[in-house]
Amino acid sequence: MSAPRKKYLIGKSEPFKFRPPKNSSFLIWSVKLILPLILRLALKVFAVEVKEEDLRRLKELKGHRVVLTPSHSGGLEPFILFHLSKVLGEEFNFLAAKSVFESFPFAGWLIQRLGIYSIVQGIPDKSSFRMTKQLLVEGKRRLVIFPEGYTCWQNDIVMPFQQGVAQLAFWAYEDLDKRGELPPLYLVPIAIKYIYLRDMRNEIESSLQRLENKLFSLSKPKHLNLYNRLLRIGEAVLSANEKEFNVHPNKDASLNERIQHIKELIVSRVSHALGVSSLPEQPLLERIRYLLNTIDHIVYSESEPPEYVEHLLQKRQQEVRVLYDDLWQVLRFVALYEGYVGDTLTPERFLDVLGLFELEVFGRGRIWGPRKALVKLGEPINLKNYYLQYQTNKRDALRDVTTTLESSVGQMLAKLSHQSKPIE
Repeated sequence: MSAPRKKYLIGKSEPFKFRPPKNSSFLIWSVKLILPLILRLALKVFAVEVKEEDLRRLKELKGHRVVLTPSHSGGLEPFILFHLSKVLGEEFNFLAAKSVFESFPFAGWLIQRLGIYSIVQGIPDKSSFRMTKQLLVEGKRRLVIFPEGYTCWQNDIVMPFQQGVAQLAFWAYEDLDKRGELPPLYLVPIAIKYIYLRDMRNEIESSLQRLENKLFSLSKPKHLNLYNRLLRIGEAVLSANEKEFNVHPNKDASLNERIQHIKELIVSRVSHALGVSSLPEQPLLERIRYLLNTIDHIVYSESEPPEYVEHLLQKRQQEVRVLYDDLWQVLRFVALYEGYVGDTLTPERFLDVLGLFELEVFGRGRIWGPRKALVKLGEPINLKNYYLQYQTNKRDALRDVTTTLESSVGQMLAKLSHQSKPIE
């Protein structure tokens, strides 16, 4: 059962304009003042835990050029990094997707003054690239960039890191080199994990009942435990999507095989609609991100006269906009496999999946709490140590830096996950 599709009307739309950061110390101070209230009421985060040794590591980098590269698997991490800037008594700059600025009319004006600036993914956003290099060369504030780019709302999953973060940092380093400077420039991996602060079985039970009431005419069988009820809901959601896509699964196929087939089918159809090749040997998450970037490239392209060419481009833009929904649906299905919850039966994973089911079935997700955000910092990577390699072999240098960042974040997130208590 799919969430309702958005309706996109064909017509002329204004192209997205680059939004530079306009740090307002007064507004930043004001938001930091009410930040605990925002975290509690809106995000259900009642505490943010950062070990003193990690804070000391950041304080030791004061005065240096620093890019913070946090995990983005929960979707709410910018607020946690804003809290970190409050703890350090500093102002950060943040790089954010254009959609953040389009969320509501006042958003763009406000978040620019909180130090956030825009990037359009999928196109060479030269204005954003120039701003990133300028901020790093000046080195006045720490810069926050999320290397995953997108989130799949599964707090124990790290999407493949994009090499663009390392590339932007190296471009800034090249500018510094041209000025006769070769100072340290650090990339700092950060893992963020949310854990609940009390027993969440009532919330789990309520969500299961909501979904069961919507999906089934009969109440739950009395013999099913929580996990088997979750699988039953997953089966119903999957069957509804198979019917929508006219898929007739093999009777011997497992639930995981059927879910994977739906994912591949949607990705293949979107690839065909965009006229790009689907590369099954690449990880699914990388293919999804590539397709999302391809849609952005089309939607935010600007045509030159004549008027008829512009009309055709606008028509094409409206046609591909609906494909966003299909790819976001695949992202919602990324962790919907038996192993995500079955292998580690924690309330965090259970509610991760229930949240995606509610988004799929009701068209809106949920945030549960109270919970705590655990923040862990890895060993900073000094770009200076990779600069000679970058000068001789850019591809290998970008790969090595990106792989090191991703591996560090993944390992830290796995260790933080041990603090989750299994459902008894």
